Amino acid sequence: MMEERDPPTPIVIPRPEHCLSRKNIDPDALKVMLRLHRHGYKAYLVGGGVRDLLLGSKPKDFDVSTDARPGQIRKLFNNCRIIGRRFRLAHIYFRGSKIIEVSTFRKRPPEPTPEEESEGDTVKPGDNTFGRPYEDAVRRDLTINGLFYDIANFSILDYVGGMDDLKAGIVRTIGPPDERFREDPMRMLRIVRYAVRTGFRMEPETRAAVLRCACLLEESNLFRLQDEFQKELDGPAFCSVLRLQWELGLLAAIFPELDAYLKQPGQDPQSLFHPSWVWNALAGLDACTEDQDLIRERRVMSLVVPLIEGRVTKTYSSITEARKDPSGIRDLFRLVETPFAVPRREQERFKSCLIGWMRLLEFVDDKNLIPASFQKKAYFDRVLQWHLFHQRILGKPEEETREALDAAILAGQKRHSRTRKRKRQKRG
Repeated sequence: MMEERDPPTPIVIPRPEHCLSRKNIDPDALKVMLRLHRHGYKAYLVGGGVRDLLLGSKPKDFDVSTDARPGQIRKLFNNCRIIGRRFRLAHIYFRGSKIIEVSTFRKRPPEPTPEEESEGDTVKPGDNTFGRPYEDAVRRDLTINGLFYDIANFSILDYVGGMDDLKAGIVRTIGPPDERFREDPMRMLRIVRYAVRTGFRMEPETRAAVLRCACLLEESNLFRLQDEFQKELDGPAFCSVLRLQWELGLLAAIFPELDAYLKQPGQDPQSLFHPSWVWNALAGLDACTEDQDLIRERRVMSLVVPLIEGRVTKTYSSITEARKDPSGIRDLFRLVETPFAVPRREQERFKSCLIGWMRLLEFVDDKNLIPASFQKKAYFDRVLQWHLFHQRILGKPEEETREALDAAILAGQKRHSRTRKRKRQKRG
């Protein structure tokens, strides 16, 4: 009960002593906070938005926390919708499909009773336990994500030592790291992401705990895992994130086949891929400024196609034999278990590209001729671009690769023209 009477006092950093400015906060998030404040409620900008603004970068989201209950928030905003079963959140909608998420301060759920544990995932009353600001801060994952910006006086509230870690460039859990990772193993993936994208170093005990607890991810919920990994695929510095996951043992837990492939000591000179190709491809894509959808597609293919090739070489005697069995290639594709979801439409596109690329290699390497009928395929341009990308990562001059392709394309067109000419002469 002492905790209820005497809550911790936060470190307060007044406006003149920090760099977070209201002009850099989303105008709609400001409207939400100011309206809550005018009606007598606390209103704080929280989480990654505060961290990013203090680091001088643009936040992806602007989340707000308050002592107002969900029903009270809804009364203040006509454009509000309450979502969530375990913990109710207020989503306030604005033009352009923008959503400002408002949560009521909450605290860590209490330890479940034996009866609650026996009921599995169906009953978690603690998830709906509202709390106070300091309780909301200490339940968060990292100290640098536990800072609050108070709209009432434009100060920063720090209950967890986040400002010191932000200045020192340290990623540290709030509370004992082993305990926090057992509560939610996904925190290990987020820590790696934050460390890479901020350029911060992991606090030694936090890093050691990740090494100890990495295996906990093996039993994680698949959909949550896919959601977390999707953030890596769509974000910057994916190669650096993946390498740190690999070094810390996280990749072995979430993508064991790729982890084993990357650990291979040598490489077959006849192989189209090898571990260093994968790292070089991902690093090159991180530096690329092309369309983001194309970058994501090539990231996925750079992770999966080398594994497919490994299966192909064990199943077929040659690429030619494999190319003649497209249904078998599709079966091999399905056998690769990835920590990211690939929509069915994308799966079919990847498979068509892979099978088409096998045909292209056969035509270019063996015949120096690409048939005109193959050039008319809907996926032909995509196959050409993937081949150019693959050869560039191997270190081959792009001009040389293009010359070989152009010569094979032209040879196929000339052959098609001669064939048509002979047929017309016969008919004549």
